[in-house]
Amino acid sequence: MDIFEYRQFTTKIAVLKIIKKIYYKSLLENEINELSKIKNEQRKQEFITVRIIRNHLFGKKKILYNEFGAPYIENSKTYISISHNNEYAVIAWSDDHHVGVDIEKEDRDISMIEKKFISNNEEKLLEIDDKNENTLKIWCIKEALYKLYQKKELDFLNDLNCDKVNTDIWKGSIKKDKKEYLFFIKKFRNNIICFNFKT
Repeated sequence: MDIFEYRQFTTKIAVLKIIKKIYYKSLLENEINELSKIKNEQRKQEFITVRIIRNHLFGKKKILYNEFGAPYIENSKTYISISHNNEYAVIAWSDDHHVGVDIEKEDRDISMIEKKFISNNEEKLLEIDDKNENTLKIWCIKEALYKLYQKKELDFLNDLNCDKVNTDIWKGSIKKDKKEYLFFIKKFRNNIICFNFKT
């Protein structure tokens, strides 16, 4: 299987096309039980694909979830984040800091919900370059920020901010904990992947 890996300073990502077959050998016993409870075929494929990436990166270690739904590897100090769309799954990881990742198809139209997450300051960024692409980048960053916060109750419009450094690097911040992060935007086979990193 063709797993694409990429590194930006302290954060690494691994991306794999969604697997259409069920590979039971890739799953732990408890994961086979979990899989049997998933009814949606796409969700099953995403579940398996993420575990195949996990095996490639960390071996067959359990992926567990904290009380807010954030994933972590059992008995490991490595921080991970997971995202997928209907075409690819991605795991971001770092040994140094918490990570948040999101993947979106470049042609995804989110104009209908734009007003729910684009602030007045961010609206100005949309006028500079490709409006649709920048709107998607802001959405992608805010999804990753949400994962970094690891708690619920975040308002994408009022609690999360984005600012552009250059085409590939953006800043994102969470007002509630006054933290700011650098994000790298990676274009990958008609998808946008964003993840935080430290220099």
